[in-house]
Order: sequence, then C-alpha cells, then structure tokens
Amino acid sequence: MTITLRQALKIGGLRKCRVVAGHQGLDCSLRYVTIMEVPDIVHWLKGQELLITSLYPIKDDEKAMNNLVKSLHEKGTSALAIKPHRFIDDIPQLILDEANKYEFPIIEIPEEVSYLDILSPVMNVIFDEKVVLQEDLDQAYKLLDELKLNKWGTQQFTETLTHLMKCDINIESFVPYFETAPPSYDLEPLTEEQQRELEMIQRPIRMKRWNNTLNVEQDCIIAPVMMEGRIFGAITSIGTETEFVEVDLAILARATTILSFEFMRKKAAYELEQQYKSDFFRELLFSQIQHEPSMLEKGEMYGFDIYKKYIFLSIQFSKGEKGITFIADLVSYLELLCYKFDKDVIVGAMQNNVFLLYPSANKNKERIDQDFQTIYKEMKRKVPDVYLGIGRVANSVNDIRIGHQQANQAVILGRTLYGGKSIIYYEDLGFYRLLAEVQSTSEIKEFYQETIGNLIEYDNYHDLELVHSLQTYFNNNESLSKTAKELFIHINTMKYRLQRIKTLSNLNIRNSEDKLNLQIGLKIHNFIKNDYRFR
Repeated sequence: MTITLRQALKIGGLRKCRVVAGHQGLDCSLRYVTIMEVPDIVHWLKGQELLITSLYPIKDDEKAMNNLVKSLHEKGTSALAIKPHRFIDDIPQLILDEANKYEFPIIEIPEEVSYLDILSPVMNVIFDEKVVLQEDLDQAYKLLDELKLNKWGTQQFTETLTHLMKCDINIESFVPYFETAPPSYDLEPLTEEQQRELEMIQRPIRMKRWNNTLNVEQDCIIAPVMMEGRIFGAITSIGTETEFVEVDLAILARATTILSFEFMRKKAAYELEQQYKSDFFRELLFSQIQHEPSMLEKGEMYGFDIYKKYIFLSIQFSKGEKGITFIADLVSYLELLCYKFDKDVIVGAMQNNVFLLYPSANKNKERIDQDFQTIYKEMKRKVPDVYLGIGRVANSVNDIRIGHQQANQAVILGRTLYGGKSIIYYEDLGFYRLLAEVQSTSEIKEFYQETIGNLIEYDNYHDLELVHSLQTYFNNNESLSKTAKELFIHINTMKYRLQRIKTLSNLNIRNSEDKLNLQIGLKIHNFIKNDYRFR
C-alpha cells in the first residue's frame, strides 16, 4: 500500500514533527521508511522512501553534506527527516536551500521523538497489516518472555531469534562473565570504533561484517545490548539485505532488553566473586598463613593451582587512570583477552593495581614472551602509558609472595631506569636488585655521599653537570671523543670535568676500585629517586 507524505505527517511521531523546507513536495508517494546509518546510503535506496537520519554518518564530510539532497532527489526518495541536537546543532542552511530548489521535503524531528515513534506507526499503515503484525509481535514477545521466565541458555535464545526473524543470528558478549553459544558463522569481531558507534547511537544499525566462514562481507543489522549507557554485548542479524520492518525491530528491542537484564544479573554475581577473589589474594600475599593446604584448597575456587608455576605480573600506569570503574573494566578486558591464549591465567586487582598470575608450566620462553607481548600490545590500545613488571617463576606460596614484590619493584624502578622499556623483567634490573633487597638504607646513603655526594652538591651551584658527564663517559665505555661528541663539548673540556670529578670525589677513574665505586654511586643515584624509602 502507498500513502502520501502529507498523510504520513498525521501518523505517530510524525505528528510532532515540522516541515522546514520543500513544502511543495508533500503530496509525493511514500512506500518505505528507512534509517540512514552509513555514508553511502543512496546505494541502498529503492525510491519513495522517507529517510530518517541524525546526519551522523556524514557530519564531517562536507562534500557528502552538500550533495545529499540532490542525490536523494535523483534516487526518487520522498523526503528526509532530520533529528538535530545530538550530532549537529541545527539543520544546515545549504540542505534547506537545496530542498526548496528541488521541492524535496525536509522534516525536523524534535528531541523527544525516537526513530521507532515514526517508523513503526508509518510502516503499519503503509503495509496495511496492523492486525497481522500485532499478532506476530505478540507471539514473538510470548516466546521471548517464556525463555526469560525459564532457565535458558544463549543457544536456545539464538535459535528462537533465528526462527522469529527468519535470518541467522549471532549473540556476542564483550565481558568475561557472560558466555554465549558457539556462533553458526565466524564473524570478524567488532572493532572498538564500531562498538563506540553502537554505544553512542544505542539502537540497531546497519553495518557490514566479514564472514570468515563464508569468506565474504555481509550486510548485517547489529543491536547493542546496553546497561547504564554502556555496551556489554550485541545481537547481529546476518545477511539482512532486505529492509527491516517494524516487527523485526520490535523483536530485536525486546531481545536486547531481556539480554540486558541477564547481563545485569551475571554482572552482580561476577562482581561479588571478584570481591571474594581479591580477599583471597590479599590474604595469600600479605597475611600470615596458618594452614597452607587449606589456603590452596580455597584458591581452587578461583583456578589457583600452585603446580602451574605462576609468574607474577604487575600492571601499572604512568597517568592517573584510576578508580573502581576503570580498574573493573580493565580486569574484565584482561580476562577476555587472556582466555583466548590461556584460560588458566588469573587476573585480579588490589589497591587500584591490576595483577596477573601467568601459569608457566610446560611453556618455553618464546611462548611466554609472546604472551606477555600480546598482553602489553592489547593493553596499550586501552591505556597508552602502561607498564608490565614481571617477577620470577614461583614454585611455592612463598615464591608467589616474593614474585609479587619482584614484579612491583620491576615496574616501579624499571620504567624510570630504563625509560624506553614498557615490559620490565625483575631479572633485568641487574645491580638494582641488590639495592632493592637491602633492608637498611643508612649504609646506602653513606656510600652515596662518599662517592658522588660532593658531585651532586657541586652541580647544584655550577654548570659543569659533572654527574651527567660521568654517566655519559661510562655509557660510552670511557671514550673521551665519543663522550665529548654526545655532550657537544670539546674533548679538553671533558678532560677538565674528569679532573674536577677526581678532585671532588677523591676517586680516580684510572683506578679500578675507585671506578667501580663511582659506578655504584651513580646506580645508587638513579635508584634513590625511585625507592620510596629515600623520599
């Protein structure tokens, strides 16, 4: 059935809308209602559509914005309904001028009117199948609600949606605590950009996805599963080349609502489990253990098994990306990531720090390093300034405690001592490991003063930069020419600085013992800047 645009303006949400341009074209025929979700929407159109949009797909494309009305008019589109306020402040004047030129109606959608307020009622009238559609919709709701009231799995839920919508359905979870059924097709995962777009729009949109099973790109409708304004999963209707009618959109809306409640229920249980897990690891790492077998048995609830020879990883950030929500999201993301290459990795958080227990049993060094690189690269996508501190392999509960300390020392000291490295092994700290193990700091301070203390004091009041010059000299294997070149000074100036160092420190770099003491003094100088005991 075909109606005119003038008639459609008296139906549903269109009654609250305002025609702002192209008034002469209101008697055009209308057969479809379509939502503009991609920049090349014109290629999808058949003619005689009411096209609904926020202009988001082309808001940054000036050329597309300028040609929009002309392209739609040439395609035979009936009208364009635009919802400003979210992505654009006002409908561009150029669009209004072009619309009047081609007698092409432009409709302004007020903020309180949703797309479904327009799409559903108008499509009902166009198809003149309101009774049939309502019966179909009631039956679909009944089936979905029956699943909700009974113990259901995502496999049954997916099969029911496939039956109702007459197309293949894929349900995805972006969190570790909600497991989905094995998909019928292996789709390329949604990118972070696509997830952000779904989270921003908060409604089903059309996207192309690569089907790895069929080795082809397919048109899909993707509906986000939302909680508290954030995306936690998605329902994908695969290969939807035909237009979605309102009954399909209504079914998707009901399905995502049901999934949202299920995600919320699983999330509450997951957060409670995370709290108990944090309590266990706090006790494991910091409390006095009365009975170790009981502690190990308790750890089995969280996948902890001492025979897996864990390596402790401490993950820290240089900036202040802290807070409960940030850390919780990071733990969830890491659990999903690690599950892909080793389901036995344990992820946790304490005191706003994230840690991993990585099982190293039966793995060679190449595999372990590869997994650590994967963790770092994926984490860097989420948090640009991220550092991994890695302890030694643990063979006992006490070793795990030591590994925790080693990982923290590695990440705290290493990220400053070795500025270019983001993955720092405790073993790579070299001499600094010995300094970190010294319990009394008084002798360290005394040795520091005896070796380069006078040089530090001298540099505070003069411009010779003796400490930096000495460090550069040792870094260049005591080559005067290379050191002078790096410092942009004459070689005689460098000789003078070395003579001043000898005079002030009473240590001669030509003497092997004195040279060693100066090198140790420099290492202590770097160390005390990063060890809290010297602050």
